[in-house]
Amino acid sequence: MLTSIPWAKDLAAVAHEFGDGSAVSDGVNEISFRELAGRAGRVAHMLLARGMQPGDPVATSLRNSIPAVWATTGLRIAGAGDTPLNASMSDAEREYSIGLSGAKLVVTTRAQAASFARLGCDVIAIEDVPEEPGDLLSLPNVPAEARGRISFTSGTTGKPKAILTTHGARWIANLLQRGSFAHMPQPGDRVLLMTPYVHGAGILTQAFNDRGATAVLLDGVDLAKVAQQLDSGTINYLFAPPTVLAKILSVYEGERIEGIRTIFCGTAPLLPSLYHKARAVFGPVIRVTYGKSEITNPIATLSPAETDAYYSGPIEGDGVCVGFPGTGVEIEIRDEDGTVLPAGEIGEVHLLGRHMSSGHFDQSGFIPLPPDGFHATGDFGRIDARGRLHLVGRVADVIKSGGYKIHPDEIERALSGTAGTGAVSIVTLPSEYWGEVIVAVGETEDGSWPERARAALGELARHKHPRAFLMFPELARNAQGKIMRRAIREIVLERFTLKDGPYPTLEPR
Repeated sequence: MLTSIPWAKDLAAVAHEFGDGSAVSDGVNEISFRELAGRAGRVAHMLLARGMQPGDPVATSLRNSIPAVWATTGLRIAGAGDTPLNASMSDAEREYSIGLSGAKLVVTTRAQAASFARLGCDVIAIEDVPEEPGDLLSLPNVPAEARGRISFTSGTTGKPKAILTTHGARWIANLLQRGSFAHMPQPGDRVLLMTPYVHGAGILTQAFNDRGATAVLLDGVDLAKVAQQLDSGTINYLFAPPTVLAKILSVYEGERIEGIRTIFCGTAPLLPSLYHKARAVFGPVIRVTYGKSEITNPIATLSPAETDAYYSGPIEGDGVCVGFPGTGVEIEIRDEDGTVLPAGEIGEVHLLGRHMSSGHFDQSGFIPLPPDGFHATGDFGRIDARGRLHLVGRVADVIKSGGYKIHPDEIERALSGTAGTGAVSIVTLPSEYWGEVIVAVGETEDGSWPERARAALGELARHKHPRAFLMFPELARNAQGKIMRRAIREIVLERFTLKDGPYPTLEPR
């Protein structure tokens, strides 16, 4: 039975094995494994000196950087309930997150210290952390059932929830993450990361560091800096969700980049048009991953070979394939009554894993998992004859128009690529006549886009066709790069008025 986690001893072993090798780079500066372990150890001792007990929530608010890695590692080895906050949060968002998590101690920068002090938090500024290494072997093991991480959902459908994961589940998740790699990282390998460290980039950093590889952590998708890294020929791995991948391909389309072993792609379905563009540049190296805040990656994965085989043939059936269940993960598709559906039928995806969360906090308090232990994801999906999961859409996003139930993802897949490298989002407006009116919003300023979009909808039933096609230079996204349909809908309502009836139209305000 897993009763305690020797986080500090594990880190000490990594530091001894890989020593002066490069653990983390920001594209300019680097820190060795020995230095990272020493700085993390110092943070851990500072937390314990302030009376922190195992599982106590401790927040971090740090942009992608080398200090972000050693600071959050320090929280983990001290046994804190690591509560990462995106450094770009507004004051109101910080107040909400601190209140929901219960964090009273924050590790951040001097520049942000005052904003957290106003919330009644005790603050450790990374600039004030002594460089003297902290002794790792004197740190105690951490109880496996202690709170290990309090992470926040993206809030795409409402107020973010705070997801609680134990230290034991985090330890198992890290093992499973490494175990799912098609190629095991080794010293000298480098993975390029640019999405927020508080999400998937942090998971990959730990997994790669544990095998002696370097995490190159950039602060955002700066295409000039990304190109500098890719052109150097030193990058072997890349984490690029579809939105990031599209931006990179806008620079490299028509070129060929050799040497990339795996591109980790997740957070949103990978559409066929984008896959084929990426394959032309990087080769068949994309690994699709399905992950959620409630159960750390991997939930389901599609290896590069399986991904290439899937996208090379005709895409059959509803949804986009995200792969086979990971080790220890159970996936059930259930109908509205909770009945488990057979393969091929569409319903809500339910998950159970040995590395999943214990439940979540919302404004009503802590909500544990249901008695059967399964998490209802809010995703529509199906299992195919081979046991692979296909995502069809979000339960909350189902459109009810003219008596039909319509999945917006199906329309977006049909419109994929029509706006060039820009995305296309489907939103709806309330209608007395239809229930909801479908509107397509393209991330483009090309006036010929609406015509191309209409032509691309030829194989969809007429009731699934948008009633209007709007063009925005940029679409609203959250910190993880996910399209925010709710925010886009609000912008549409601010700018246009719906003229309702059997043939609805939009008129500028």
